[in-house]
Amino acid sequence: MKFDESIPIYLQIKEEIENAIIGSSLKEEEAIPSIRTLAQQYRLNPQTISNAVSDLLNEGLLYKKRGIGMFVMKGAQQKLITRKTEEFLKNELLRIVEKGKNLGITRAQFVRILDDVYEGKGAIK
Repeated sequence: MKFDESIPIYLQIKEEIENAIIGSSLKEEEAIPSIRTLAQQYRLNPQTISNAVSDLLNEGLLYKKRGIGMFVMKGAQQKLITRKTEEFLKNELLRIVEKGKNLGITRAQFVRILDDVYEGKGAIK
């Protein structure tokens, strides 16, 4: 994994784990790899991994089974999908629409382009 220097590494690791939960690579009630395993996989200090995992524990996306490991919390996938959808709509989509309006892109053009992109019709025209 290539890290973005402008974002703390532990947040990027956290995002990777979240994406694995959303994409079902990590299923609910399934153990995640140990901190040591993740540190070796990413070639990072275990404390960096621990910081990411701690955030996920605090957010109720993971839970600990003493002596066994960390597990994905039941309902974590839907919780993440809901949160990330809200973030996308509030932040990214709003910014895109505002920028488009400033450039004179009409609602009809947005809808046509969105339909084309959503249906996989290729490049934006």
